[in-house]
Amino acid sequence: MPPHAPESTAGVAPSLDICHHTAMSVEIRVCPPERFAEFLRTDEVTFSEDQPDDLYERIEAVSDKERFVCGIEDDRFVATAGVFSLRLSVPGGDIAAGGITGVSVLPTHRRRGLMSKLMRLMIDDCHRRGEPVAMLWAAEGAIYQRFGFGIGTFSLNLEAESRAVRFAREWPTEGRFRLLPAGEGREIVEPVYETARAQRAGFLTRTPDWWSGILPYSEKDKKGGEARRLVVYETDAGVEAYAVYKTKAEWNVRGPNGQLIVDEAMASTPRGTREIWRYLLSVDLMQTLKTWRLPPDHPILTLAAEPRRLGVTIGDGLWVRILDVTSALEGRTYGLNGHGHGRVSFDLRDEYCPWNAGRWCVEVEAGRASVARTDDAADLALDAKDLASLFLGGFTSTALSTAGRVVELQPGGLAAADDLFPTALKPWCPQVF
Repeated sequence: MPPHAPESTAGVAPSLDICHHTAMSVEIRVCPPERFAEFLRTDEVTFSEDQPDDLYERIEAVSDKERFVCGIEDDRFVATAGVFSLRLSVPGGDIAAGGITGVSVLPTHRRRGLMSKLMRLMIDDCHRRGEPVAMLWAAEGAIYQRFGFGIGTFSLNLEAESRAVRFAREWPTEGRFRLLPAGEGREIVEPVYETARAQRAGFLTRTPDWWSGILPYSEKDKKGGEARRLVVYETDAGVEAYAVYKTKAEWNVRGPNGQLIVDEAMASTPRGTREIWRYLLSVDLMQTLKTWRLPPDHPILTLAAEPRRLGVTIGDGLWVRILDVTSALEGRTYGLNGHGHGRVSFDLRDEYCPWNAGRWCVEVEAGRASVARTDDAADLALDAKDLASLFLGGFTSTALSTAGRVVELQPGGLAAADDLFPTALKPWCPQVF
């Protein structure tokens, strides 16, 4: 049990306790189930968002309410945080992961240590439940690095000039497209997602309740905006791609100036990738295509004849925190083909989760690792943030060393790690939670 782990308290989930924050009369406790909607709406203040009621209904459907905690003062929520029970794809499979979400403190209660207390509870809760990693999407990445989170995936964003993007080759148009009614299509598109998920680390396993938050659920947006649409691409071989998108019609003196916003575009084949993006870039009356959360090696970059027309920017994506070194590192495969061989040892610094700190050896045979503590000389020195960045395969140790993040202690240490950790395709998390 982690040294900071709280003891069980009657009437509260076994991994979380009630406490009083010493700086003020704030009670930190599990959110009362009957006040869960109120809990979620507290985020509207801290994140300056206005969300529809049905969104909160869908969040509630996928939430383990005993994993959502709050700070209450005078019977009002002043701070929130929660954890989704998820599974994360890693090289060669998937593992349990705690998806930390909704970490917020009202502006009136900032800089009083409430967030640090909530993060301590979340991390310890994940560790107690045997989740080898925690993960989150960060509003401000610098905040979470002090808790040992490192960048697990990068996020490629597009603001493309739709009419100006042409493909580098004259591929023939194949197959056909169908627009599906709202509330339909999960059984059709789920196999496409699962095929894509098997090819990259970083994806989340989706239950039917999670799918209901991804796919269009009504013909009209209740806030007055454009409804999302679901299009599938199919050939005689079956459905090979789908996209969830919405359009925003605009006009100016030159004519149509609409925007097409892609929530998710997924394919199970190279042909499906090409054709779904051909469709999205050619919808009538759309001048601009916007999307977020693509991997940095997405095929659209090499499909386009002039990539600069895509308006590419890149930022941080999923942040990862290793909670159990042995379970996490033994839970994935190694080598570009998943059948690597080799050995690397490292000195790990981890002040926030001190049970991880120390010297570790990773022995890999036929892609699978045996991880144990060792007294042998270490090949590398790194901290928890750096190990988190290596974990999904998106970074090399050599690249991190050029930033001073990983230090080679023995000749060949960087090369040994680079033979094991990177993956052929960059990790990709297409879903915010």
